[in-house]
Amino acid sequence: MLIKALVIITLCVSGIFAFAGGPGVVGGPAVNSRPPFGIDGQPFTWSSSGLPIVYRVDPGPMSTTSGGSIVIDHNSGVQRVQNMFAVWQSIPTAHISFSNAGGLLPAGVYTGGDLTTAQQFNDIMGSCDSGKQSPVIFDANGKLIASLGLPPEVIGFNDPCSLDTVNGYIRSSAIVMNGAFQDRVNSSSNFELTANEFDESIEHEIGHFLGLDHSQINLDLLLQAVVPCDVDKLAGMPLMFPFAFCQARKDAGLPALSTDDAAWISTLYPENFASNYGTISGQILFRDGLTPAQGVNVIARLIDDSATDVDETRRVAVSVVSGYLFTGNPGQNVTATMSQSFEDNTNGSPTGSRNPSLIGYYKIAVPPGTYTVEVEAVHYQFAGGSSVGPLDPPVALPQQPEFWNEDESPFDYPLQRDSITVHAGENITDIDVILDDGYSRFDQYEDNGSLRYPSLFPLTSTDRIPA
Repeated sequence: MLIKALVIITLCVSGIFAFAGGPGVVGGPAVNSRPPFGIDGQPFTWSSSGLPIVYRVDPGPMSTTSGGSIVIDHNSGVQRVQNMFAVWQSIPTAHISFSNAGGLLPAGVYTGGDLTTAQQFNDIMGSCDSGKQSPVIFDANGKLIASLGLPPEVIGFNDPCSLDTVNGYIRSSAIVMNGAFQDRVNSSSNFELTANEFDESIEHEIGHFLGLDHSQINLDLLLQAVVPCDVDKLAGMPLMFPFAFCQARKDAGLPALSTDDAAWISTLYPENFASNYGTISGQILFRDGLTPAQGVNVIARLIDDSATDVDETRRVAVSVVSGYLFTGNPGQNVTATMSQSFEDNTNGSPTGSRNPSLIGYYKIAVPPGTYTVEVEAVHYQFAGGSSVGPLDPPVALPQQPEFWNEDESPFDYPLQRDSITVHAGENITDIDVILDDGYSRFDQYEDNGSLRYPSLFPLTSTDRIPA
């Protein structure tokens, strides 16, 4: 069956996170009179000394009809929320835990009971911004989200409210969920999801709550636009993929989290990490073999085991975007109009390192096994609240997928690949990929629109930029 609609499942309201293709926000150095933003080049996470992470839940029902009849009551909603958080807590290699502290704390005009108005929402978010509470808000019929000026396609969103910018920690964060998707009405103006699909969407938001960015793996599922999705490919597609369009993982008999999700939450909150993961790292370079390339999606895929009935290459994969620890403002000159001072690399976004050795750097944690490493462009639709990696909009490089091989050069066959065996506790370095595409580096061509908007300005044989 063809997909009828793609449903947005993430909306970053506050804009404080600079998504980075693994961790959601990365610390940056002091710039002129501006103090350091967290720890330079290190992801923001919740502090391990502050566990469990405490959240509070809206006392109202999870879902009602537009007329107010209860479809999912408060107690059932709270149980589902606890189960959603438990999905992330259940990863044995991640040191993370949660505690439900009860109802929302009063703030401003909100004095208790069901949160229903935009003013109540704003006051509760003010208390979140001050670090007093991390609210989980039930918008039982979607009217609250509509009052905030958001489209009805929003299933839920996360707003990272407050950061400890001295020590690099998340202090508080909020989750809002749209109960209209669970009101048992399915129409063009009132979409409906199965319970498992809805819960997965909010589990995705909990991933952002914990400091994770979006991930891009098995993009061909989106491009093929056919559901139900192939189960092998769905198994490898991260819960943190930017769009929701496949059947629920649970409905396909899969665990709630993919290998990528588990690897990244374990990277940010490690527990017995070296006993269960090794790492692959390197640089992505432009065709000159010297200039680091930021914004390229890098995927490590397990070699398929022909003795099994499943395709491990599609099921077991972990990704990151090159330069994920470096600032995205601009990172590469092609992503910014350098005549505007607010996009200057020195005085721009406080997030992300300015260490030039990190511009094309990537590092991926993988379970023990034998892998290939491939690079691909971040999909052009993954921008704004659906961004993947530090560059927004993404750049259209490489223009075709390419694999790492031992004799890397700008002239090799892109599909030639060599394998890398990784043992637990082992760090494989210098897995560098030199892009075969016909650009030496962004600096020389920063104003070329075809790099930013390939669907609008495709290159032809007569206007190809010379190397």
